[in-house]
Amino acid sequence: MGIIYRPLIESDAEQFHALVNRIKDEKKYLYYSLRFSLQDTKAYIQQHDKKQAPIWGAFETGTENTKNSSPGTNVTLVGWIDYNAGGYPEIAHVATLGMGIAEAYRGKGIGSRLMERCFESARSQGIEKIELEVFAGNPTAYALYRKYGFIEEGVRVRYRKFEDNYEDVIFMGVFL
Repeated sequence: MGIIYRPLIESDAEQFHALVNRIKDEKKYLYYSLRFSLQDTKAYIQQHDKKQAPIWGAFETGTENTKNSSPGTNVTLVGWIDYNAGGYPEIAHVATLGMGIAEAYRGKGIGSRLMERCFESARSQGIEKIELEVFAGNPTAYALYRKYGFIEEGVRVRYRKFEDNYEDVIFMGVFL
């Protein structure tokens, strides 16, 4: 078994949908209540494909996954990264990053490899800056972002309130 990296394609939508929701169910790293349908997930992949701004996936090979994204292979999506450029000409050079790694695969360098592919794709699309939000209670992600040159641009204190607990959100950015 190994990890391969490639852009997501529409047939990966079920795995992508399931992985995002598994991470949301941890109630720590993503906004738990923001849920998308499988159809919306397919449309999201298509949108990125059309813009030539791929959603990069990390796939474990040789797994027993029955919903294969490629005929004749057994691969399981274990992580992703994407970016979305600003929707107005004045901010089209800035993109917002999103990513997630399945719990069992964290700390194995997958986030770093995904970050490298994201930066390469973003540069090729003329993106000059990538921004993100990270919850203050996620020091592992924070350390990854710092490793790749992100700096803090601000903090929203007690920004997230979930199950009567508050958490700050840290805004970070990096110029490519």
